[in-house]
Amino acid sequence: MKVIYDVGKIDRTLTNAVLAIGVFDGLHLGHQKLIKAAVKKAKKMRVPAVVMTFFPHPVQVLHPNCYLPFIVSLSHRLRLIKQLGVKACLVIPFTKKISQLTAGQFVKKYLIRLFCPQEVYVGADFCFGKNRQGTVSYLMNAGQKYGFKVNAVAPVKAGNRKIGSSSIRHLIMRGRLNEASRLLGRNVSLMGKVVKGEGRGKSLGFPTANIFPENEMILPVGVYAVRVKTGHRMYKGMANVGRRPSFKKNKNHINIEIHIFEFKKSLYGKEISVEFIKKIRNEKFFKSPQELTDQLARDTVTCKTILKSR
Repeated sequence: MKVIYDVGKIDRTLTNAVLAIGVFDGLHLGHQKLIKAAVKKAKKMRVPAVVMTFFPHPVQVLHPNCYLPFIVSLSHRLRLIKQLGVKACLVIPFTKKISQLTAGQFVKKYLIRLFCPQEVYVGADFCFGKNRQGTVSYLMNAGQKYGFKVNAVAPVKAGNRKIGSSSIRHLIMRGRLNEASRLLGRNVSLMGKVVKGEGRGKSLGFPTANIFPENEMILPVGVYAVRVKTGHRMYKGMANVGRRPSFKKNKNHINIEIHIFEFKKSLYGKEISVEFIKKIRNEKFFKSPQELTDQLARDTVTCKTILKSR
């Protein structure tokens, strides 16, 4: 998938595309339904399937005091979009200036001039332009004027409630991984670059990969059974999300340490994704390194048992 950050670098091969528009901040089942529908239609029409997304999230720009952690970071979002078969993704830097464009100006500048799309896919509650004046009905009228068809995709529901990023954030923050995973259509995960730690895990016989996630949501503190993807391979392991009370004095900093079972290679500087399968216990204070080592050995057995059936 070609990722485009500069609108000046959009080439003619993407003209007449089928275009899916949205923030897609969680890439949950609703977002996947929308993008898959666009990809399916593009294949049928033999034209490119293109996603238009925005970064940062409009809420972060228009309401900077509102705390809005990402379910997935931008790089994680792009990786998930690629897996859906999209040809290209345009990332529009969302600014206050863009927020002041009228709906008509947005359609001309970002749809017609850039793509001249044949079809556009959006969510049924999609709004755009200054003061959210651009509704799906407005976009349909614009489509009649400029020659593109608009497809409003109905939300996916879990029971009687629409699947949305806000409810998924709430579930993750409360540690309700199974429920969040069902709404995401995949395991709750973090993606980040492996950074150098203090080497304490290695000295205890449990070397860890320490990751620094890129603005993604941090799960509740505790120890988890996880799956780790590096390159094209998936490994089993366990992760500690916490403040390391037995060693660390800074109680405000959250560390994410992953021990991969039977893995000997160095991962420093590499980007990995970690799928959180199940929390096995809360973080504890240990009086001695031996007490911690004994607990880690028990955790290993517990996690391996869980991961056998998952």
